[in-house]
Amino acid sequence: MIHIREMQIEDATAVSQLYIASWKKTYGDLFDEAQLTTELDKRFSIEKQVREAADPNIITLVAVEAESVVGASLSEMDDRNQAWIDRMHILPAYFGTGLADDLIRATLAKHTGLQSIALKVLRGNERAIAFYKKHGFVITDTIESDESVGGVDSVIMSRTIPRG
Repeated sequence: MIHIREMQIEDATAVSQLYIASWKKTYGDLFDEAQLTTELDKRFSIEKQVREAADPNIITLVAVEAESVVGASLSEMDDRNQAWIDRMHILPAYFGTGLADDLIRATLAKHTGLQSIALKVLRGNERAIAFYKKHGFVITDTIESDESVGGVDSVIMSRTIPRG
């Protein structure tokens, strides 16, 4: 049975490994090897996961089955008080199981009371874009040559959050 809970510092290694494996599979073709290594180190190091787990302004949820992390999402507030989903990844073995649906619902529930939530997806990740559209997100902007993701184009998606 899978349960979703807030990340603990002890989960940092497993979460780092999950993010790295997922990013390589999803975005590996968009970057050369040096860019990919830089992006992975910048985003998903174990040390970064430890810092984020300890940060009260960041919510990282993990989906756990038999003590193994099989999915994770990270959301936070920006300096304009806008909620953002920065990451949501599940192991490929769990694609199509409903785990991603459960994880997005749990993430949205953590932000109940806010007006909206947004996220960024690299252009070309049609699977993620379709998933988020299914959950009420709409594309609100496009960023050409997005420097925050190694110069790859990205789209901003957002949606309102139910009040309760």
